[in-house]
Amino acid sequence: MARGKKSYSLEEQMDKIIAEIESTEESLKELKRTKKELEEQIRLNRLSELDELISASGKSIEEVKAMLGGE
Repeated sequence: MARGKKSYSLEEQMDKIIAEIESTEESLKELKRTKKELEEQIRLNRLSELDELISASGKSIEEVKAMLGGE
């Protein structure tokens, strides 16, 4: 026999919503932490690639800065 859908009181509904909001906020915080870590890893990878290019070019950092208009 099929069971009917349980009817929750307004207070129970409110408690469920509050718990869901808290869970969602915690998930959002974790996603933001992960995003920040990934951005930092990407930045470090880019710096590493740039360092490799500079080293392979045989130029000094000062020469590269001057070429890029940094001095």
